[in-house]
Amino acid sequence: MRAAAIAVMLLLAQDAAALQKEVGTSAAEFLRLGAGARSLGMGEASTAVAAGPEAVYWNPAGLARLARPEAAYSRTELPVGMHQDYGAVAVPVRLLRGTLAFAMTRFSQDGIDMVDANNRARGSFAPHSEVYALAYGHQFAGGDPVEDSRDFFGETWNVPNMARPLGYENEPWTGEISAGLSFKMIDESLGPRHAAAVAVDAGGLFRPVDLHDLTLAGAVRHLGGLQRFINESAPLPVEFAAAAAYEFRLERAWRFLPVLEADVPYAGNPYGKLGVEVEHVAAEAVLAALRLGYCGRTAPDLGPLSGLTAGVGLQVRRFSFDAGFQPMGALGQSFRLGVGWKF
Repeated sequence: MRAAAIAVMLLLAQDAAALQKEVGTSAAEFLRLGAGARSLGMGEASTAVAAGPEAVYWNPAGLARLARPEAAYSRTELPVGMHQDYGAVAVPVRLLRGTLAFAMTRFSQDGIDMVDANNRARGSFAPHSEVYALAYGHQFAGGDPVEDSRDFFGETWNVPNMARPLGYENEPWTGEISAGLSFKMIDESLGPRHAAAVAVDAGGLFRPVDLHDLTLAGAVRHLGGLQRFINESAPLPVEFAAAAAYEFRLERAWRFLPVLEADVPYAGNPYGKLGVEVEHVAAEAVLAALRLGYCGRTAPDLGPLSGLTAGVGLQVRRFSFDAGFQPMGALGQSFRLGVGWKF
């Protein structure tokens, strides 16, 4: 099953490279910048591994396994004076049988001179955009759904000269299933002009009952209506993602987590992502992580080296700190710092 899952992901990434559609026709492209320093360090291959408050952006199904309230904040410094702030809080709610989360994203840019049609100075303005998201994740019961039925019928399964169905083994398609939804409001400001839109994110996670270290995931992000500035309207940057991750435990102190992902945007070329996280128990209640990744989104325009990413992480009891870095070719570099707290 592990080999089959990896083969499927490789085929998806290979076939997607032949596609190209609606390039440059979407609005609110800042929505694709991502969230969380851990994700940047792993090449943004986070659909299958996002957990806690950052899952609101990548895959709301990742909220489902949250055991206690968590909060996270990250700051991204982009080239040419652009910045992004992301903050989120996630709380398990027993009454709702899942996890509820709220997130806010702010994308801003340094001041820009404003001129009229005659090229006369009319002051300056600072473009900014905000996203407010409300998300919910739920984990469905895992295990074999027909196991109880087999026990109930007992010897009814024993038909003469017939074998027992699967010999009481778990069905290969059963396991832990999680799903999530995120509803968000988007507002952009370009000087005196404003544009608003609403969108939905949805995602799912599947961990086979006989191979629980494998995670298969899928998500759709920024699915919504048109955003209108003055007389022009454009769709949001809808993106579909499919991913697989497998967790290796090396003794008790080491964990190795490779992730493979294929993303298909509405406006632009499909691309692949690859991420690796190596985590080590450095001391009691202290975890240290090293991350490497590659994201193919910027490679066609900024060169293949622009897809490389790297990051580090440190968790001390309930507090976590993460940092990520990505070169952006001739534009410069992108840095992201993040902190988190488990209550």
